[in-house]
Amino acid sequence: MYLIDTNIVSELRKIKPHDAVLAWLQSVDDRDLHLCPVTIGEIQAGIEITREQDVDKASEIEAWLNQVANSYSVLPMTADAFRIWARLMHEQSNTVIEDAMIAACAITHQLTVVTRNVRDFERFSVKVLNPFEF
Repeated sequence: MYLIDTNIVSELRKIKPHDAVLAWLQSVDDRDLHLCPVTIGEIQAGIEITREQDVDKASEIEAWLNQVANSYSVLPMTADAFRIWARLMHEQSNTVIEDAMIAACAITHQLTVVTRNVRDFERFSVKVLNPFEF
């Protein structure tokens, strides 16, 4: 089972997503694909920045994000996940908060993180998969 990182979700928004990413997604049962709430938040943050410049484009992206959030299982960030996150942040104080939260969610739910940024997650001793290399 897999936890899809923000960069993979964003790849799917492109007019022509990478063929390997699409091939990997087609090879996996949709029920095995999950999102962390942090991914939804990261994309929403980008939407809010876009909204300052182009309200219509922001609305379009937000509608897409709503569809994504309704299409995939968005896992809860439980108390256990936040405790793991705190440990990860303590061990790797120079890390990005969002990456540590995604890693904590993956560890809590025993999932493999699907990301293009493999190095960002290897330091957390979490399983990773790069679908661009599929």
